[in-house]
Amino acid sequence: MNAYERVMNTLQAKPVDRVPVFAVLGAYGGKLTGADLRTLYSDAEAYVAGQRAVQEAFGFDLVLAPFDYSAIAEAFGSEVAWFSDQAPNLKRPSVNSAAAALALPLPNPQHTARLPFIVESTGQLSAIYRERVPVFAAVPGPVALPALILGLEAWLEILLFDEAAAQGLLEFTGDFFATWANTLLEAGATALIVTEGMAAAEISQRSLFAERMLPHLRTVFARVRGPMVFHHTGGRINPILDLLPCLPGLAGVVISSKDDLAEARQRLGPGLLLLGNLDNLLFPSTSAEEIHEGSLACLRVAAPAGPFILANSGADIPFSTPPENLRAMISASEDFAAERRPA
Repeated sequence: MNAYERVMNTLQAKPVDRVPVFAVLGAYGGKLTGADLRTLYSDAEAYVAGQRAVQEAFGFDLVLAPFDYSAIAEAFGSEVAWFSDQAPNLKRPSVNSAAAALALPLPNPQHTARLPFIVESTGQLSAIYRERVPVFAAVPGPVALPALILGLEAWLEILLFDEAAAQGLLEFTGDFFATWANTLLEAGATALIVTEGMAAAEISQRSLFAERMLPHLRTVFARVRGPMVFHHTGGRINPILDLLPCLPGLAGVVISSKDDLAEARQRLGPGLLLLGNLDNLLFPSTSAEEIHEGSLACLRVAAPAGPFILANSGADIPFSTPPENLRAMISASEDFAAERRPA
């Protein structure tokens, strides 16, 4: 069974030879090939070479298109900060008011800033791994997207205290979200990972999510022509998991390392995919044996209860992570499969 078959069977709750395993290793690909990260996140050939190196080194069950939201921020006119050991990030928002944001042109995925690099990387990876390894593309959640234009603090203030302006911004950026998501699917992405940081319990209460965010997510998700996996972006997501199955196109949810796996399954229900929930920050500092044992603990709780993919719980795995710590995840999946194999 190859990775594509393993993941597709998991999504459909069909038998697999072992539980699929995934780690976010965008910048790590540059580490393996020696590419500087400005080149890696600007040049499709460099990024694809990095992901091929990741696949050859570790054999994970998913390949990730460029997970770089600074490219979207840049396309809206924001300034980008570059680093030598992690993906680029937003440095300075392009505008500081809702009115100024609404006056901006919507970026064109095929022509604006570095967006074409992401589209081209997605297409190349899809061509290389078609029906062998699924290619997932990450997109910022519809409610989080305005933060890439205004900055998080300004967007939160508008969202909480100016409902009319917030609605206007959500409709404006919702058009871009739908266009961007469908562009990546048309380029060949198997599915999308939608990172909705505004859903995290540390940022918004359940009532705010249910009343103000969920209706917008329903509307915008209905415009996307492919499956989506909902991501917490670092915070706890268990408090709202039971609200998510109503979302159109939802295939699964990534849960935080702070969330309880058994509770997550109970809240989400039996049918949807769960991914997680290994703590990113542990990967550089703990031993391969500890990663292996932590992975086995996740598998023993989550895999018997419903569709599950073992994964790290955040964005990029830190640059300093030893390779053996990454391989320990797959060896844990293999050992778990051996545990459950009839004698």
